[in-house]
Amino acid sequence: MSTWVQSNPRTLDSVMLAVVLTGFVASTYGFGVYLFANLVVDMRRDIGFDYTTVGVITGGAQIGFLLFSSVTSYISRFFDGWKISLVSTVITSLALLGLSVSDNIWLSGALLILLGGCSASVYIPLAEIVTKAFSPGNRSRVMGLISSGTSYGVFINGLLVSFLTLHGGWRSIWLTAGLISLVLCWVAWFLLRNRAAGEGHGAPGARAAPPDSHAPWLSRSLYLTWAIAFLNGMALLPFQTYLAPFLRDELGVSVQDTGFIWTTIGAVGMASGFLVGWIADKVGARASLAMCFLSAGLAATLVFSFNSLPLFYLAAFLFALAFYPIFGLVPSYIGQIVPVSRLTQAFGIANVLIGLGGVCGNFLGGFSKDATGSFATVYWVVAVLLFVQCVMVFMLGKQAVSAAEGERS
Repeated sequence: MSTWVQSNPRTLDSVMLAVVLTGFVASTYGFGVYLFANLVVDMRRDIGFDYTTVGVITGGAQIGFLLFSSVTSYISRFFDGWKISLVSTVITSLALLGLSVSDNIWLSGALLILLGGCSASVYIPLAEIVTKAFSPGNRSRVMGLISSGTSYGVFINGLLVSFLTLHGGWRSIWLTAGLISLVLCWVAWFLLRNRAAGEGHGAPGARAAPPDSHAPWLSRSLYLTWAIAFLNGMALLPFQTYLAPFLRDELGVSVQDTGFIWTTIGAVGMASGFLVGWIADKVGARASLAMCFLSAGLAATLVFSFNSLPLFYLAAFLFALAFYPIFGLVPSYIGQIVPVSRLTQAFGIANVLIGLGGVCGNFLGGFSKDATGSFATVYWVVAVLLFVQCVMVFMLGKQAVSAAEGERS
């Protein structure tokens, strides 16, 4: 067999590469703004800053994500995807190490915004890497594993917070995360370099225009999906950003329990994508999206309505059951209502809107805390937005592209 992933002596390399690429996502997503959300209470005590600053930083990280998404799409024409992804992960590692020694909130904020940008430049080329490195029969499961990388990162950062905060402080957590990321880069360098050395260097041919490139693709359902995407970012991202500060600062939950609540989110997220995806195959993407928004809305309701540790764990379970699958179900539904040639463009717009929603939600969440003195308002607004999205899902059309185009012709 010609491809290295199909050769028995290289099977171990294939497994290691899948794990390393998953680690890339865990490092950039799980160890970035998500870890900051878990450490913000301790960092505020040592460095000194308000929650409006937290909102500015987390919103800035979303802007960095949007900016790096555009830049990565452009430079991918000139550089191999594996090089972009690897360099971005190295930068991520250095930023994590920088956070462990920073004494200035604006320097820390700049590093966190850089981490937000690198999460985009790491993830976007991964599809290219997987396509080149794995046989068609293995690509979907590898991409599924990689897409779960965020939950693995959240799980690990929850453990780090639980065990290192009281013994080494928040700086030791950033340091440990940076060292883990550097080890991943070192392993990835050998795997990806060897893979690239074994590839042919023929120039790719020009891509012909797809036959449906001029087919109508804008529709009421697509516009509604884009609106849902914006509200999605506005609701789900602040839920995560302010969960640890709300539990610890206002409700008196211990650092260990807060860490384990985050670990619960990560642990459930490891399996929820596969589980909800299986359900979506049975009942459809729309019904699955509605269940996810309902689950996340109930989680937000539990957080602001009760001060009970068991219910906080239940809220973490319900949130994780919804959060990770949603980002797979949205492109899945878009693929049912637009032609294949427009899918990347349509989902790209949805992704930008998710980011913009996150910018607005994080900033308004931090501002609301400083204005009202409580995060309770943030979580009841989040709950309302999620229930509204649940209703909006039932307004979406359910026709496939072929059927819809057949009616228009």
